Amino acid sequence: MKFSNSQALEEGKISRLNQLMEEAQVKNYLANNPDFLLKNPQLLTHMELNHGCEAATSLVERQIKVLRERNQTMQGQLIEMLHAAHNNEKLLIQCNHFMLELLQAKDLKSLCFNIRALLKKDFNIDDAALVLVGNYHQAEPAQVYDDASEIRALLKCQFPDSQPLCGRLEMEPKKALFGELSKNLESFALIPLGEECKHGLLALASSDVSRFAPEMGTLFIELIANLVTHLTKSYESS
Repeated sequence: MKFSNSQALEEGKISRLNQLMEEAQVKNYLANNPDFLLKNPQLLTHMELNHGCEAATSLVERQIKVLRERNQTMQGQLIEMLHAAHNNEKLLIQCNHFMLELLQAKDLKSLCFNIRALLKKDFNIDDAALVLVGNYHQAEPAQVYDDASEIRALLKCQFPDSQPLCGRLEMEPKKALFGELSKNLESFALIPLGEECKHGLLALASSDVSRFAPEMGTLFIELIANLVTHLTKSYESS
């Protein structure tokens, strides 16, 4: 037992000696290279410097503090950008799969069914609804209207800029789009197909109240809407 304690003590001394030797090497290097920190100013953002003035902080210390805080802010922004890039890459892969699957449809009915099913599966939403405007037959589960004004009246929105709308929805249009399931749905993305719903509407729904918010980006859902419009229009009867 005594031998073990002695061994531990010796190891501690050796460790401390190694540390002192490393510190001495750093001191000698800095002494021989006094311009090292001038050539590598980025290191100052990771160092604590004290100029021995307790009553006031020197200008240098303030500058270094500002640089360190700026560095931390930039690192946080970089992490956010990487996170956004990862999410966008994931969405792009999902959109690509969605598009390829829709191209396999053999008729309008299977196309409409696949649109709804794939949106729910690939994008993890609770429900989706497709509304078409025009002369369509056997388009279930899509709803078909003769004129786009009927959709705008139902939703109480004219889609003046033809951009997707995200947020909450009143009970009447909720029920018209999603039926009895609407009572469990809290947030929605309404995506016009064509200007002012000229060709129809694609509606996405979630039970999560924060899933579709007014400030969210709509680039990917607009991409999906353009594809859905193109594919469904090819089945419209003349």
